[in-house]
Formats: sequence, structure tokens, C-alpha cells
Amino acid sequence: MSGLVSIIQKVLGETDLVLGWTATGAGGVAAPQRFQTADEAVAAIFDSTCVHNLAVHLPRLKDRAVGIVAKACDARSIVELMVEREVDRERVKVIAVSCPEMLDVKAIWRRHGYGAEIEDRGGQLRVNGEPVEREAYIQAKCHGCDERLPVIYDEVVGGATAVAADTELTGTAEPDGIDSKSAGVAATAPASSPAASARQKLREDFQAMKTHERRAFWREQYQRCIRCHACREACPMCYCRDVCIMQTTDPHWTGGGIEAGEAEMMQLIRVNHLAGRCAACGECERACPVGIPLMLLMEEQNRAVDEMFDYRAGVDPEAKPPLLTFDIKGDGWGVE
Repeated sequence: MSGLVSIIQKVLGETDLVLGWTATGAGGVAAPQRFQTADEAVAAIFDSTCVHNLAVHLPRLKDRAVGIVAKACDARSIVELMVEREVDRERVKVIAVSCPEMLDVKAIWRRHGYGAEIEDRGGQLRVNGEPVEREAYIQAKCHGCDERLPVIYDEVVGGATAVAADTELTGTAEPDGIDSKSAGVAATAPASSPAASARQKLREDFQAMKTHERRAFWREQYQRCIRCHACREACPMCYCRDVCIMQTTDPHWTGGGIEAGEAEMMQLIRVNHLAGRCAACGECERACPVGIPLMLLMEEQNRAVDEMFDYRAGVDPEAKPPLLTFDIKGDGWGVE
């Protein structure tokens, strides 16, 4: 029995359920799963296809005691939900897993066919039994990421022991004992990988654009938006669905059309509502069915918030989001 399975079974003794993954998806790809019994937990896995940020489910489970298997970027979302009082720390048990480079399954399937069998072991990626270049299929959010373990945890899968909640995690324990297809994979994508190079070029090109060029760039991108709301549904911080401006009629901020102007208004409102709150998990971009580089704009906004307010979402459970506390009369920012 793996370390992950035994820890989930232990946490189930203290909670109503545990959020994790099983290998029930097409092609052996991991799928999110709620474990409620020790027998169900036997099917738990963690591998490089466990890309989903399971924190998105926590606001809907406020009345339950919940365990959650979390990567570093997932834990940042949990912390930010705690800051906004959408998650009660006393009712959540975080099971930390050391994060490998996560695979872009959609990119693999676009190239090799939907449901193609994916096997990722020891740094060697095979699709339908044939070796392929692993670096070409790394999730965009993983390029350059140097965080291996969550900032908060109650249990750690690997060599570390459980510690008090809300303690900064600084260890580098490897996730031995995990049902992992990706053991032995390096922490970050090589800077020379095709995907990393393309992403970096996009960032550099965007940074070099003048204001009107950036506006034209995003108008072109948003012309492809089909208003499916997948970005909202995948985002842990978009939890106010019952009163979301994307669908309210009073006030009527956006219409129901899919023309570029409507899509642009919807997306820009969404981005602004995430200012100082986005934990950079990348789920919005991963979920987008038409490939809009949504994190490009979020990264730029996160950089601006960090520069202006010295604040990064999801890092400190005791921090106060700057846009919830900023007072233009009392704050000296921007004063010569």
C-alpha cells in the first residue's frame, strides 16, 4: 500500500471525505475523485496527469470536514480561500505532495489522438507505447516553477512527518511511496524545451507591446472566446457563481452573445475581479477549449500587484489582500 493511500485512509478518520485522484480517465489519465471510505482510498494515485486544482470544490463543501491532496499551486489557492474566509482552516486537512512537472494532456491528445495511452515513468514519456519528447508536453504553468511542496499542510506524502497547520513548508522530501508515473522527474522544465521557449517568447512579445498593441492583441484573442465559462468554473477564486456578473440581469453587466465585444467585457471583468486574488494555478488557461493564453494577462496583473503592494496571493494565511484594505487617502503609494 502506498504512502498516499495510507495517509488518505488516516485523514478519513478525521474528515467526511478526501479530495484526490484516481486513474479512471481516458488513456489512464488521472480524474478527480472523492474518497469517503478506506476501501475507496485504495484507488488513489498521484502522477503527472493530476493537473486539476481540487481547491475549486472547497467553497461548496463548507459544511463538511474535508481532506485534500494538494500540489504547491493548489495550496496557494487554499490559503487565499482561507484569507477570504471561504475555507475554515480547522475543517480542512491538507495532504501535501511533492510536485513533478505536470503534463499537458490536451496537447498530447491533440497530437496523438483523444484517449491515447499515456505512460510517464522515470522522466520518459510514452504515448501509445512509443517514446515522445516529454519537454514538449509540460504544462505552461510549470515552466520555471521552483515550488515543490505546498506552503501549508497537515500531512506530507514522503519522508517528512505531519506538522502543525499553517506552518511554512521548507522541506524537500520526495514523494516516495506514491502511485506515480513520474518518479524521478526534474522539478522544472528545461529552459530550452520548445514549449518553454514559446511561452517565454510570448511573454517577451507582450512586454514589448505598446498599450494600443496590447489592446488589439487581447481583442483578437477574445474573438475566439465562446462564452463557455470554463475559465470561471475551473478557478477556485471564482466562487460567487450565484451572483456572478457573467449571468446576472440586474445589473446587466454583460450580454449572452459570443461576439468579440461581449467576450472582451466578460473576460476583462473577470480579470479585474481576480486582482490581488489569483494564486496562479493556471486552471483557467488549461480549461479554455479554444486555447486563449489567459494566464499571460493574469501574470502581468499579479506582477503589478506584487510591485505596487508587495503582495502575492496564497502565500500568507494571515495577510490581508491589498485591494480589500487599500485606502487611496491614507496610502502613500504613488506619491512623489
